[in-house]
Amino acid sequence: MAKRQKKSKLLSIIIFLVITLIGLLYMNISSNNKRIIDLPRYMVIGKENVFVVYEDKLSLSIPFDIQLDGDKTIADLDKVGNYRGIMDGINELLPEKVDTFEVVKKGEVRLNVAYKYNVPEVMIEDKRYVLTSNLNSLFMKKYYKSNGETAENVIVDVLNGNGKSGYAGRTGKKIEEALSYKYNAANYERDSEYSYIINKDLQTNQIEALVMSLDEKYIKIKSELDLPTLANAVIILGKEENIQTKINIHGADKVTVNAKNLLVKNGYKNISTGTEKGNLTVVDYRAEDYYIAYKIAKKLGIQNMVESNNGENNIINVYIKE
Repeated sequence: MAKRQKKSKLLSIIIFLVITLIGLLYMNISSNNKRIIDLPRYMVIGKENVFVVYEDKLSLSIPFDIQLDGDKTIADLDKVGNYRGIMDGINELLPEKVDTFEVVKKGEVRLNVAYKYNVPEVMIEDKRYVLTSNLNSLFMKKYYKSNGETAENVIVDVLNGNGKSGYAGRTGKKIEEALSYKYNAANYERDSEYSYIINKDLQTNQIEALVMSLDEKYIKIKSELDLPTLANAVIILGKEENIQTKINIHGADKVTVNAKNLLVKNGYKNISTGTEKGNLTVVDYRAEDYYIAYKIAKKLGIQNMVESNNGENNIINVYIKE
């Protein structure tokens, strides 16, 4: 009798433990599902694609073959399980960053969003890159709110780093006349060769309009300013005299010569031409040189831009297809 009671008690404990484990497993699955669904934006690393989700508005599908830089693809990092590296690398290409990811290697990834898109891409030298200019346009049309910061509420700090007396004030006035942005003009703490832009919270179209309103051509992206400010964006005006940036224009002579002459006329320096042909008319740039490349593309009437981070620093490649 005692033995039977002992067995019954042991069986009850086993059943209790099984039920508890099932319950914990269910809660864990539910928690994971809730965590990813309830977040406003996140990344899902699947079997062959990465999906980036922005609320219920937009999702991007990015294939593993896409280059994160000139050396490695998403697939390269996936093979070694470097999922954090995948998120960080993709964030460098996105207009809007995400800070959470999930890895889903089994089953189908279902996303409940209004717009689903494959990331725009381009082939350069047999490698696949994100076409960042088209990606920015996609975000403008399908993600950014139309009721964003109005021009009258935008404040720009204009800092003079070129030593020209009164230059920041004159530049600020031009910005105000062109865009109706308010400005604060001051001297920068030290001279700067390049110009820089720091975007605090302006939308892509607003910051691009700001860049195009400036006479400066060599405007690099600076992530942070070492001075406190309440401005929406900060411009540091550099000398732009001894610039290291090189512009290489590739294509047939009849198109490269015209493009070079146009850029020289607009004050650009260190321009060379070559006969290497691409399969698309495109401007290829490194991340920090986006606005230098953007202004060059605008001057040449080129719509396509791609961030490749391939090769040397301070080189912008322009490929012109006949």
